[in-house]
Amino acid sequence: MSGGGRRRQCQRAARTWRLGVLAALLAAASAPAVRAEAECGAPTRLRFELVRTIARNALGLTQGLEMHGSRLYESTGRIDGTSQVNVIDLSGQVTTLVELGTKVFGEGLTVLDGEVFQLTWQEHEVFVYDLAGRKTRTMHNPYFGWGLANDGHALVFTDGSEWLRFADPKTFAETRSLAIRVGARALRGVNELEFVDRKLYGNVFLTREIVRLDPQTGCVEAVADLSALWNAMDEAERQRIEGNPQYVLNGIAYDRERGLFYLTGKRWRYIFAGRFR
Repeated sequence: MSGGGRRRQCQRAARTWRLGVLAALLAAASAPAVRAEAECGAPTRLRFELVRTIARNALGLTQGLEMHGSRLYESTGRIDGTSQVNVIDLSGQVTTLVELGTKVFGEGLTVLDGEVFQLTWQEHEVFVYDLAGRKTRTMHNPYFGWGLANDGHALVFTDGSEWLRFADPKTFAETRSLAIRVGARALRGVNELEFVDRKLYGNVFLTREIVRLDPQTGCVEAVADLSALWNAMDEAERQRIEGNPQYVLNGIAYDRERGLFYLTGKRWRYIFAGRFR
């Protein structure tokens, strides 16, 4: 393909992405009013203490990230090609488990009871695989697919609105929902989720922040500004990331054995391991 053809293809993909984001935000704007509840307290500030940096050998548009055993499982979107499920070892070697092609856009991912769950963005499908990447079933999601995690029993997901939803892992039937709030204000755009010590961590779309919230109340208890991760990149990588508004912070995994978080973003070369303080 010529350089002009590649540019046109990238421009079409970017337009599709922007229209999809707009549709998600419009859907969020029409969400039901937040239930009247006690106002949440002011969140505390967290900082991220960097322990190590992992350079991956192949990029991916990271939409979901989770540690299982000693490997990271990753769901990718298709703007830069096809949607995939990858595994990444801690040396940075990326191996593709599942190729989903260009008809679906991969989103949040979590691992529960030996099964890998992957949301799709606008296709309303939830794919379930075994740990080797063999698809075992497909479930229906009536909402847009954004972030996905689990609390050890239920699947927990977001759709771009302020709502945090819980679902049965066998059927994806919704079992409860609550609004994510900072003080009295609803917080939308929480994406790429991770449960750690009965708290839920999530990226806030198009920001450099990660929030920690209470999944029983929806209250944001703490906020971390991850701008320091940009400073930890080499200059060429930082310029590449900053030059494309799609390449945002979007990846949280937790290694319980080592007590480390693994953070990354969409098409980032680096995965950063460390601890929140």
